[in-house]
Amino acid sequence: MKNSQLPLLIAGIFDIVDGLYGSASIANAKRADSQTGNADIERTADLSDTSPLGYPGDPAEESSEDSPRLQPDRSLLLRQRLLPLLDKFLMESEPIVNTKVTILLADIRGFTALTRSLPPQKLISLLNRYFTIMSRIVEQHGGMIDKFMGDSIMALFGALEPKPDDLQRALTCAVQMQLAMAKLNQKSLQRGEPRLYAGIAVNTGQVMAGSFGSKYHREYTVIGDAVNLVSRIESFSLRGQVLLSESSRMAAGSFIEVGCVNRVHVKGVVGPIALYELRSVNSPHRLVIPRVDVRTAPRITVDLNAIFRQVEAKQVRQDEFIGRVRDMSYYGMCADLPMGLPAHSEVVLNLRTEDMPAPGTDQDVYARILRAEPSGSSFRTSLEFTTIDTPGHRRVKRYVDDQLWRR
Repeated sequence: MKNSQLPLLIAGIFDIVDGLYGSASIANAKRADSQTGNADIERTADLSDTSPLGYPGDPAEESSEDSPRLQPDRSLLLRQRLLPLLDKFLMESEPIVNTKVTILLADIRGFTALTRSLPPQKLISLLNRYFTIMSRIVEQHGGMIDKFMGDSIMALFGALEPKPDDLQRALTCAVQMQLAMAKLNQKSLQRGEPRLYAGIAVNTGQVMAGSFGSKYHREYTVIGDAVNLVSRIESFSLRGQVLLSESSRMAAGSFIEVGCVNRVHVKGVVGPIALYELRSVNSPHRLVIPRVDVRTAPRITVDLNAIFRQVEAKQVRQDEFIGRVRDMSYYGMCADLPMGLPAHSEVVLNLRTEDMPAPGTDQDVYARILRAEPSGSSFRTSLEFTTIDTPGHRRVKRYVDDQLWRR
Protein backbone atom coordinates (compact mmCIF):
# COMPACT_ATOMS: atom_id res chain seq x y z
CA MET A 1 0.00 0.00 0.00
CA LYS A 2 1.26 3.50 -0.79
CA ASN A 3 1.95 5.68 2.25
CA SER A 4 -0.30 8.40 0.85
CA GLN A 5 -3.23 6.01 1.05
CA LEU A 6 -2.89 5.24 4.77
CA PRO A 7 -4.65 8.40 6.02
CA LEU A 8 -7.54 7.77 3.63
CA LEU A 9 -7.84 4.17 4.79
CA ILE A 10 -7.82 5.11 8.49
CA ALA A 11 -10.30 7.94 7.90
CA GLY A 12 -12.62 5.54 6.12
CA ILE A 13 -12.42 3.06 9.00
CA PHE A 14 -13.20 5.82 11.50
CA ASP A 15 -16.25 6.84 9.45
CA ILE A 16 -17.61 3.29 9.43
CA VAL A 17 -16.98 2.65 13.12
CA ASP A 18 -18.49 6.04 13.96
CA GLY A 19 -21.78 4.94 12.42
CA LEU A 20 -21.76 1.71 14.41
CA TYR A 21 -20.27 2.70 17.79
CA GLY A 22 -21.14 6.38 18.03
CA SER A 23 -19.01 9.49 18.26
CA ALA A 24 -17.78 8.79 21.81
CA SER A 25 -15.94 5.69 20.71
CA ILE A 26 -14.31 7.55 17.85
CA ALA A 27 -13.13 10.24 20.23
CA ASN A 28 -11.56 7.57 22.44
CA ALA A 29 -9.97 5.92 19.43
CA LYS A 30 -8.53 9.21 18.19
CA ARG A 31 -7.11 10.04 21.62
CA ALA A 32 -5.49 6.60 21.70
CA ASP A 33 -4.11 7.22 18.23
CA SER A 34 -2.52 10.50 19.25
CA GLN A 35 -0.88 8.76 22.20
CA THR A 36 0.44 5.67 20.47
CA GLY A 37 1.23 7.01 16.98
CA ASN A 38 2.12 4.36 14.45
CA ALA A 39 1.26 1.49 16.80
CA ASP A 40 -2.43 1.89 16.01
CA ILE A 41 -1.70 1.95 12.32
CA GLU A 42 0.08 -1.35 12.69
CA ARG A 43 -2.88 -2.77 14.61
CA THR A 44 -5.24 -1.48 11.94
CA ALA A 45 -3.23 -3.27 9.28
CA ASP A 46 -3.29 -6.43 11.42
CA LEU A 47 -6.79 -7.20 10.12
CA SER A 48 -5.10 -9.74 7.87
CA ASP A 49 -5.36 -12.08 10.83
CA THR A 50 -8.72 -13.38 9.75
CA SER A 51 -10.97 -16.35 10.15
CA PRO A 52 -10.99 -19.15 7.54
CA LEU A 53 -13.74 -17.28 5.67
CA GLY A 54 -11.68 -14.13 5.41
CA TYR A 55 -13.35 -12.19 8.22
CA PRO A 56 -11.61 -10.50 11.14
CA GLY A 57 -11.65 -12.36 14.43
CA ASP A 58 -14.83 -12.35 16.46
CA PRO A 59 -15.01 -9.05 18.41
CA ALA A 60 -16.59 -10.95 21.31
CA GLU A 61 -13.34 -12.87 21.74
CA GLU A 62 -11.10 -9.81 21.48
CA SER A 63 -13.13 -7.34 23.55
CA SER A 64 -12.06 -6.04 26.93
CA GLU A 65 -13.43 -3.69 29.56
CA ASP A 66 -11.88 -0.74 27.71
CA SER A 67 -13.41 -1.55 24.33
CA PRO A 68 -17.15 -1.52 23.58
CA ARG A 69 -18.68 -4.76 22.43
CA LEU A 70 -20.67 -4.90 19.22
CA GLN A 71 -23.93 -6.76 18.99
CA PRO A 72 -23.84 -9.66 16.48
CA ASP A 73 -25.79 -7.72 13.84
CA ARG A 74 -23.48 -4.70 14.16
CA SER A 75 -20.44 -6.97 14.11
CA LEU A 76 -21.58 -8.46 10.81
CA LEU A 77 -22.33 -5.01 9.44
CA LEU A 78 -18.86 -3.81 10.42
CA ARG A 79 -17.30 -6.75 8.60
CA GLN A 80 -19.42 -6.21 5.51
CA ARG A 81 -18.45 -2.53 5.33
CA LEU A 82 -14.84 -2.80 6.39
CA LEU A 83 -13.62 -5.72 4.27
CA PRO A 84 -14.46 -4.18 0.87
CA LEU A 85 -12.75 -0.96 1.97
CA LEU A 86 -9.60 -2.81 2.99
CA ASP A 87 -9.62 -4.86 -0.20
CA LYS A 88 -10.01 -1.75 -2.31
CA PHE A 89 -7.05 0.07 -0.76
CA LEU A 90 -4.80 -2.97 -0.66
CA MET A 91 -5.57 -4.27 -4.15
CA GLU A 92 -5.50 -0.94 -5.99
CA SER A 93 -1.79 -0.60 -5.23
CA GLU A 94 -0.76 -4.01 -6.58
CA PRO A 95 1.83 -3.74 -9.39
CA ILE A 96 1.20 -5.56 -12.65
CA VAL A 97 3.27 -8.76 -12.85
CA ASN A 98 3.53 -11.78 -15.11
CA THR A 99 2.68 -14.85 -13.06
CA LYS A 100 1.31 -18.36 -13.28
CA VAL A 101 -2.16 -18.91 -11.86
CA THR A 102 -4.97 -21.43 -11.90
CA ILE A 103 -8.29 -19.90 -12.90
CA LEU A 104 -11.66 -21.35 -11.95
CA LEU A 105 -14.81 -20.16 -13.70
CA ALA A 106 -18.26 -21.34 -12.57
CA ASP A 107 -21.49 -20.49 -14.36
CA ILE A 108 -25.13 -21.45 -13.83
CA ARG A 109 -26.47 -23.52 -16.71
CA GLY A 110 -29.76 -22.29 -18.20
CA PHE A 111 -29.80 -19.10 -16.16
CA THR A 112 -31.43 -17.03 -18.91
CA ALA A 113 -34.45 -19.34 -18.98
CA LEU A 114 -34.57 -19.21 -15.18
CA THR A 115 -34.84 -15.41 -15.19
CA ARG A 116 -37.97 -15.68 -17.31
CA SER A 117 -39.71 -18.18 -15.05
CA LEU A 118 -39.09 -16.76 -11.55
CA PRO A 119 -40.24 -13.54 -9.85
CA PRO A 120 -37.30 -11.13 -9.39
CA GLN A 121 -37.21 -11.37 -5.59
CA LYS A 122 -37.19 -15.17 -5.58
CA LEU A 123 -34.52 -15.20 -8.26
CA ILE A 124 -32.33 -12.79 -6.30
CA SER A 125 -32.74 -14.82 -3.11
CA LEU A 126 -31.77 -18.03 -4.90
CA LEU A 127 -28.82 -16.39 -6.64
CA ASN A 128 -27.53 -14.88 -3.41
CA ARG A 129 -27.59 -18.26 -1.67
CA TYR A 130 -25.64 -19.70 -4.58
CA PHE A 131 -23.05 -16.91 -4.46
CA THR A 132 -22.70 -17.20 -0.68
CA ILE A 133 -22.04 -20.94 -0.79
CA MET A 134 -19.63 -20.75 -3.74
CA SER A 135 -17.72 -17.81 -2.26
CA ARG A 136 -17.29 -19.59 1.05
CA ILE A 137 -15.87 -22.67 -0.69
CA VAL A 138 -13.43 -20.57 -2.72
CA GLU A 139 -12.11 -18.85 0.41
CA GLN A 140 -11.91 -22.10 2.37
CA HIS A 141 -9.56 -23.44 -0.30
CA GLY A 142 -7.34 -20.37 -0.34
CA GLY A 143 -8.69 -18.92 -3.56
CA MET A 144 -9.44 -15.29 -4.31
CA ILE A 145 -12.69 -14.22 -5.98
CA ASP A 146 -11.70 -12.06 -8.92
CA LYS A 147 -15.21 -11.01 -9.92
CA PHE A 148 -18.88 -11.86 -10.24
CA MET A 149 -20.17 -11.64 -13.81
CA GLY A 150 -23.94 -11.99 -13.86
CA ASP A 151 -24.42 -15.58 -12.68
CA SER A 152 -20.71 -16.44 -13.05
CA ILE A 153 -17.91 -16.55 -10.48
CA MET A 154 -14.25 -16.23 -11.45
CA ALA A 155 -11.71 -17.28 -8.82
CA LEU A 156 -7.92 -17.22 -8.82
CA PHE A 157 -5.44 -19.53 -7.12
CA GLY A 158 -1.84 -18.36 -6.82
CA ALA A 159 -2.26 -14.79 -8.07
CA LEU A 160 -1.06 -12.89 -5.01
CA GLU A 161 0.91 -15.61 -3.22
CA PRO A 162 1.89 -18.51 -5.49
CA LYS A 163 2.02 -21.82 -3.65
CA PRO A 164 2.99 -25.32 -4.79
CA ASP A 165 -0.55 -26.65 -4.26
CA ASP A 166 -2.47 -23.89 -6.07
CA LEU A 167 -3.76 -26.28 -8.74
CA GLN A 168 -4.67 -29.01 -6.25
CA ARG A 169 -6.65 -26.53 -4.14
CA ALA A 170 -8.45 -25.21 -7.21
CA LEU A 171 -9.44 -28.70 -8.33
CA THR A 172 -10.64 -29.67 -4.86
CA CYS A 173 -12.58 -26.42 -4.75
CA ALA A 174 -14.29 -27.29 -8.04
CA VAL A 175 -15.33 -30.71 -6.73
CA GLN A 176 -16.59 -29.23 -3.46
CA MET A 177 -18.61 -26.69 -5.45
CA GLN A 178 -20.46 -29.42 -7.31
CA LEU A 179 -21.05 -31.35 -4.09
CA ALA A 180 -22.43 -28.17 -2.51
CA MET A 181 -24.73 -27.64 -5.50
CA ALA A 182 -26.34 -31.01 -4.80
CA LYS A 183 -27.06 -29.97 -1.19
CA LEU A 184 -28.32 -26.56 -2.31
CA ASN A 185 -30.75 -28.24 -4.69
CA GLN A 186 -32.09 -30.50 -1.94
CA LYS A 187 -32.99 -27.45 0.13
CA SER A 188 -34.41 -25.64 -2.89
CA LEU A 189 -36.63 -28.64 -3.56
CA GLN A 190 -37.98 -28.41 -0.02
CA ARG A 191 -38.75 -24.73 -0.58
CA GLY A 192 -40.50 -25.44 -3.85
CA GLU A 193 -37.81 -23.61 -5.81
CA PRO A 194 -36.10 -24.70 -9.04
CA ARG A 195 -32.77 -26.47 -8.93
CA LEU A 196 -29.56 -24.80 -10.05
CA TYR A 197 -26.79 -26.51 -11.99
CA ALA A 198 -23.30 -25.15 -12.48
CA GLY A 199 -20.77 -25.81 -15.20
CA ILE A 200 -17.16 -25.23 -14.12
CA ALA A 201 -13.91 -24.78 -16.05
CA VAL A 202 -10.34 -24.83 -14.72
CA ASN A 203 -7.24 -23.65 -16.58
CA THR A 204 -3.62 -23.07 -15.56
CA GLY A 205 -1.37 -20.62 -17.35
CA GLN A 206 0.56 -17.36 -17.45
CA VAL A 207 -1.35 -14.11 -16.94
CA MET A 208 -0.72 -10.44 -16.29
CA ALA A 209 -1.98 -9.81 -12.76
CA GLY A 210 -2.30 -6.51 -10.96
CA SER A 211 -4.25 -3.30 -10.63
CA PHE A 212 -5.82 -2.21 -13.93
CA GLY A 213 -7.88 0.85 -14.69
CA SER A 214 -7.74 4.63 -14.48
CA LYS A 215 -7.68 7.31 -11.80
CA TYR A 216 -11.49 7.09 -11.73
CA HIS A 217 -11.69 3.36 -11.16
CA ARG A 218 -9.11 0.65 -10.64
CA GLU A 219 -9.41 -3.00 -9.69
CA TYR A 220 -7.21 -6.02 -9.25
CA THR A 221 -7.69 -8.65 -11.95
CA VAL A 222 -5.87 -10.87 -14.43
CA ILE A 223 -5.72 -10.72 -18.22
CA GLY A 224 -4.21 -12.91 -20.92
CA ASP A 225 -4.75 -15.96 -23.10
CA ALA A 226 -5.22 -18.22 -20.07
CA VAL A 227 -8.22 -16.11 -19.00
CA ASN A 228 -9.73 -16.15 -22.48
CA LEU A 229 -9.29 -19.91 -22.72
CA VAL A 230 -11.01 -20.71 -19.41
CA SER A 231 -13.99 -18.68 -20.62
CA ARG A 232 -14.14 -20.74 -23.82
CA ILE A 233 -13.83 -24.00 -21.88
CA GLU A 234 -16.65 -23.01 -19.52
CA SER A 235 -19.05 -22.64 -22.45
CA PHE A 236 -18.62 -26.36 -23.19
CA SER A 237 -19.32 -27.57 -19.65
CA LEU A 238 -22.59 -29.38 -19.00
CA ARG A 239 -24.76 -29.29 -15.90
CA GLY A 240 -22.77 -30.50 -12.89
CA GLN A 241 -19.59 -30.93 -14.93
CA VAL A 242 -16.02 -29.73 -14.38
CA LEU A 243 -13.82 -29.41 -17.48
CA LEU A 244 -10.04 -29.08 -17.39
CA SER A 245 -7.62 -27.68 -19.92
CA GLU A 246 -4.66 -29.68 -21.16
CA SER A 247 -2.27 -27.73 -18.94
CA SER A 248 -4.30 -28.32 -15.77
CA ARG A 249 -4.79 -32.00 -16.59
CA MET A 250 -1.10 -32.63 -17.20
CA ALA A 251 0.03 -30.73 -14.10
CA ALA A 252 -2.48 -32.51 -11.84
CA GLY A 253 -1.18 -35.98 -12.70
CA SER A 254 -2.36 -38.73 -10.34
CA PHE A 255 -4.03 -36.21 -8.04
CA ILE A 256 -7.19 -36.55 -10.13
CA GLU A 257 -9.25 -38.98 -12.18
CA VAL A 258 -10.71 -37.84 -15.47
CA GLY A 259 -13.42 -39.21 -17.72
CA CYS A 260 -14.04 -38.59 -21.39
CA VAL A 261 -11.92 -36.27 -23.53
CA ASN A 262 -13.57 -33.82 -25.94
CA ARG A 263 -11.53 -32.21 -28.71
CA VAL A 264 -13.05 -28.90 -29.72
CA HIS A 265 -12.27 -25.82 -31.77
CA VAL A 266 -12.30 -22.49 -29.95
CA LYS A 267 -11.78 -18.91 -31.02
CA GLY A 268 -8.20 -17.69 -30.96
CA VAL A 269 -6.62 -21.15 -30.94
CA VAL A 270 -5.25 -22.86 -34.05
CA GLY A 271 -6.40 -26.46 -34.24
CA PRO A 272 -8.52 -28.44 -31.76
CA ILE A 273 -7.86 -28.42 -28.01
CA ALA A 274 -8.53 -31.25 -25.56
CA LEU A 275 -10.98 -30.80 -22.70
CA TYR A 276 -10.92 -33.31 -19.84
CA GLU A 277 -13.90 -34.10 -17.62
CA LEU A 278 -12.87 -34.13 -13.96
CA ARG A 279 -14.40 -37.10 -12.12
CA SER A 280 -12.64 -36.96 -8.72
CA VAL A 281 -9.71 -35.73 -6.66
CA ASN A 282 -7.73 -38.37 -4.78
CA SER A 283 -5.99 -36.52 -1.93
CA PRO A 284 -6.06 -36.09 1.04
CA HIS A 285 -9.16 -38.26 0.58
CA ARG A 286 -11.13 -39.14 -2.52
CA LEU A 287 -13.94 -36.77 -3.48
CA VAL A 288 -16.19 -37.71 -6.40
CA ILE A 289 -18.26 -35.28 -8.44
CA PRO A 290 -21.92 -36.39 -8.40
CA ARG A 291 -23.31 -37.30 -11.79
CA VAL A 292 -26.02 -34.89 -12.88
CA ASP A 293 -26.44 -34.55 -16.63
CA VAL A 294 -26.96 -37.69 -18.69
CA ARG A 295 -25.94 -35.81 -21.82
CA THR A 296 -22.47 -36.51 -23.12
CA ALA A 297 -22.14 -33.34 -25.21
CA PRO A 298 -23.28 -29.71 -25.15
CA ARG A 299 -26.57 -28.86 -26.84
CA ILE A 300 -27.33 -25.61 -28.66
CA THR A 301 -30.59 -24.01 -29.78
CA VAL A 302 -30.64 -23.33 -33.53
CA ASP A 303 -33.02 -22.48 -36.34
CA LEU A 304 -31.68 -24.17 -39.47
CA ASN A 305 -33.01 -25.86 -42.55
CA ALA A 306 -31.82 -29.38 -43.33
CA ILE A 307 -32.42 -31.69 -46.27
CA PHE A 308 -33.73 -35.15 -45.28
CA ARG A 309 -33.99 -38.39 -47.25
CA GLN A 310 -35.38 -41.65 -45.95
CA VAL A 311 -33.42 -44.89 -45.89
CA GLU A 312 -35.38 -48.02 -46.79
CA ALA A 313 -33.90 -51.51 -47.09
CA LYS A 314 -30.45 -49.94 -46.73
CA GLN A 315 -31.06 -47.81 -49.82
CA VAL A 316 -31.27 -43.99 -49.69
CA ARG A 317 -34.37 -42.70 -51.45
CA GLN A 318 -33.90 -39.89 -53.96
CA ASP A 319 -36.92 -37.81 -52.96
CA GLU A 320 -36.07 -35.09 -50.47
CA PHE A 321 -37.99 -33.07 -47.91
CA ILE A 322 -37.01 -30.05 -45.82
CA GLY A 323 -37.02 -30.07 -42.03
CA ARG A 324 -36.36 -27.31 -39.51
CA VAL A 325 -33.66 -28.10 -36.92
CA ARG A 326 -34.50 -26.69 -33.47
CA ASP A 327 -31.57 -27.89 -31.34
CA MET A 328 -28.55 -30.08 -31.83
CA SER A 329 -25.52 -31.58 -30.12
CA TYR A 330 -22.55 -33.63 -31.25
CA TYR A 331 -24.62 -36.79 -31.35
CA GLY A 332 -28.17 -35.85 -32.23
CA MET A 333 -30.77 -33.20 -32.88
CA CYS A 334 -34.41 -32.23 -32.61
CA ALA A 335 -36.16 -31.14 -35.81
CA ASP A 336 -39.64 -30.30 -37.07
CA LEU A 337 -40.41 -32.57 -40.03
CA PRO A 338 -43.38 -32.38 -42.40
CA MET A 339 -44.23 -36.04 -41.78
CA GLY A 340 -44.23 -38.48 -38.90
CA LEU A 341 -41.52 -41.10 -39.29
CA PRO A 342 -41.61 -44.38 -37.35
CA ALA A 343 -39.24 -44.90 -34.44
CA HIS A 344 -35.97 -46.66 -35.31
CA SER A 345 -36.28 -45.82 -38.99
CA GLU A 346 -33.27 -44.16 -40.61
CA VAL A 347 -32.71 -40.95 -42.53
CA VAL A 348 -29.85 -39.13 -44.20
CA LEU A 349 -29.63 -35.41 -43.48
CA ASN A 350 -27.57 -32.52 -44.73
CA LEU A 351 -27.42 -29.18 -42.96
CA ARG A 352 -27.77 -25.84 -44.70
CA THR A 353 -25.76 -23.25 -42.77
CA GLU A 354 -24.40 -19.83 -43.65
CA ASP A 355 -20.89 -21.16 -44.19
CA MET A 356 -22.13 -23.97 -46.47
CA PRO A 357 -25.64 -23.23 -47.87
CA ALA A 358 -25.48 -25.99 -50.50
CA PRO A 359 -23.22 -28.79 -49.13
CA GLY A 360 -22.33 -31.85 -51.14
CA THR A 361 -23.25 -35.46 -50.42
CA ASP A 362 -19.89 -36.00 -48.72
CA GLN A 363 -21.37 -33.94 -45.88
CA ASP A 364 -24.27 -36.38 -45.32
CA VAL A 365 -25.01 -37.54 -41.78
CA TYR A 366 -26.97 -40.73 -41.06
CA ALA A 367 -29.42 -40.67 -38.17
CA ARG A 368 -32.00 -42.88 -36.44
CA ILE A 369 -35.44 -41.67 -35.44
CA LEU A 370 -35.97 -41.95 -31.68
CA ARG A 371 -39.51 -40.54 -31.51
CA ALA A 372 -41.84 -38.23 -33.40
CA GLU A 373 -44.80 -36.34 -31.90
CA PRO A 374 -47.36 -34.07 -33.63
CA SER A 375 -46.62 -30.36 -33.12
CA GLY A 376 -48.98 -28.09 -35.01
CA SER A 377 -48.66 -28.76 -38.73
CA SER A 378 -45.39 -30.69 -38.33
CA PHE A 379 -43.86 -33.47 -36.24
CA ARG A 380 -41.31 -32.70 -33.51
CA THR A 381 -38.72 -35.44 -34.13
CA SER A 382 -35.75 -36.55 -32.03
CA LEU A 383 -32.85 -38.07 -33.94
CA GLU A 384 -29.61 -39.80 -32.96
CA PHE A 385 -26.64 -39.70 -35.33
CA THR A 386 -25.46 -43.16 -36.33
CA THR A 387 -22.34 -42.18 -38.29
CA ILE A 388 -19.61 -40.67 -36.12
CA ASP A 389 -16.35 -38.99 -37.15
CA THR A 390 -17.27 -38.81 -40.83
CA PRO A 391 -16.80 -35.53 -42.76
CA GLY A 392 -20.50 -34.78 -42.27
CA HIS A 393 -20.41 -35.46 -38.54
CA ARG A 394 -17.22 -33.43 -38.10
CA ARG A 395 -18.98 -30.55 -39.81
CA VAL A 396 -21.87 -30.80 -37.33
CA LYS A 397 -19.46 -30.90 -34.38
CA ARG A 398 -17.50 -27.93 -35.69
CA TYR A 399 -20.73 -25.96 -36.12
CA VAL A 400 -21.75 -26.69 -32.51
CA ASP A 401 -18.29 -25.64 -31.28
CA ASP A 402 -18.45 -22.38 -33.25
CA GLN A 403 -21.86 -21.51 -31.83
CA LEU A 404 -20.71 -22.23 -28.28
CA TRP A 405 -17.70 -19.93 -28.26
CA ARG A 406 -19.61 -17.18 -30.06
CA ARG A 407 -22.05 -16.89 -27.15
